[in-house]
Amino acid sequence: MYNTFDSSRNGSDSMAKGARGTETKFERENELAIREAREADRMEPRAQTIAYDARRGLVLVELRSGFAFGFPPERVGGLERATAAHLAKVRISPSGDGLHWDDLDVHASLTGLVVDALNLADWAPRLMGQVRSAAKARAARANGLKGGRPRGSRRSRSAKTK
Repeated sequence: MYNTFDSSRNGSDSMAKGARGTETKFERENELAIREAREADRMEPRAQTIAYDARRGLVLVELRSGFAFGFPPERVGGLERATAAHLAKVRISPSGDGLHWDDLDVHASLTGLVVDALNLADWAPRLMGQVRSAAKARAARANGLKGGRPRGSRRSRSAKTK
């Protein structure tokens, strides 16, 4: 007869290991999520304050970076016919990216509004050197026929690994 409280026989030891393994996995995932959130905070616009200016007809957002951004409410679906009183009842999500008009069930992404307002999808790739052009396409095809992108010299490769 064996003791039911003997961990080596009833599997409780393996359950404890499983719980520790899950906790460790959770901690790793949590750390990764925290790093990703910090990176997003560093790169993306985040709202600090928000208000509706009825005189100007603009929703004004002060960013954590110190810049300010304003947009006409009709640029957000669901706000086209909203009253000034409804527009004034806006809140910022804890992340600083979400703008919420709960009474109207309207939610908008600050990042999306900035991208739309500045037309970033069209001009930012050019600024960053990611333009697709006929010349680049020809060069890529020519390199492909030669076996791919030209290899760098030994010296440039070893410098990159240091």
